[in-house]
Amino acid sequence: MLIFVFYLYTLGEFIKLQVVSLSPSAAGASSYILFLQAEKGNHLGFPMVIGLTEAQSISMYMEDIIPARPLTHDLFANFIKQTSIAISFIEISDFQDGVFFAKIHANSPEGSFVLDARPSDSIALGIRLSADILISEILLNEIAIPMEIIQAEEDVEIDIKEKSISEMKAELELSLEKALAGENYEEAARLRDQLNQLTK
Repeated sequence: MLIFVFYLYTLGEFIKLQVVSLSPSAAGASSYILFLQAEKGNHLGFPMVIGLTEAQSISMYMEDIIPARPLTHDLFANFIKQTSIAISFIEISDFQDGVFFAKIHANSPEGSFVLDARPSDSIALGIRLSADILISEILLNEIAIPMEIIQAEEDVEIDIKEKSISEMKAELELSLEKALAGENYEEAARLRDQLNQLTK
């Protein structure tokens, strides 16, 4: 079983997170549940709903699956590596009306800067660049649920499911069939490209 760990530390008001679970969401075939947790201390964690594409990107990297051609997050990470820009850390910055927000903190020769980004994209990029995933202690305490409660009530696993890639393939194939049946050929082409990335 694969576990991608970010070790806990405190940096001012920030606490470092680890990714402990990525699993299909009961809400629909195109969404996944990503669980993040503070490794030590109060062991608080929280779920985050992310899309299929971002889940695929995170899962493929964490399971050491190398696509034939770079995915979007691979391309962005490779581009950054060729420049003088360095990602300092990823911040889970806010949670409003059921939506998470994130910021990418970076440095360049001209100075530091911050980019607004979706948490799923930020995490997919951050793991490729070995960037810390941080959250303020205040925000963590506001949104988190003790992991023992999550595990007791929802039977949440604390590692990445080995079958996540096969599940993604099955869901993509089903979505592809529906797109073709509905003559939505643009969507079918996009789904076929995603499926090809998984099968190579």
